[in-house]
Amino acid sequence: MTTFIEKHYERITWFFLIIGFILLFTASDYVSLVLFFYLLVRAIKFRTTIRKTLQNTPRSTMFIYALGMIVLIAALVVVMWFSSSFVQKHTIPGFLQYIYVAIVLVGSMFFYTWFMDFLVKVWNKKKSSK
Repeated sequence: MTTFIEKHYERITWFFLIIGFILLFTASDYVSLVLFFYLLVRAIKFRTTIRKTLQNTPRSTMFIYALGMIVLIAALVVVMWFSSSFVQKHTIPGFLQYIYVAIVLVGSMFFYTWFMDFLVKVWNKKKSSK
């Protein structure tokens, strides 16, 4: 199975993206399933890189990243919770809701990576100065 995914990775990826785009407008209940399979295929494709990264990352750094992810998820829950009342109040169309969610997720991803890199650098400076 892994050799099949490695051999036809681009075709499988495009298939999931096209199916996800079609389902976004027709049957949005199944988009999460397609997204899960897309992420699963990506994880299988880059499994050696993921394994090497996890082996080479110190436990303290992994703890900082995990704690930051928990804080990010909590913040996103609050943002989505309050923005959903705005969406319901103004009856915004579904495709604009998906665009809004995509913008919030991509923005939070960039902020998370920037802030975590900054935090890990500060942690490593503090650790090396001792």
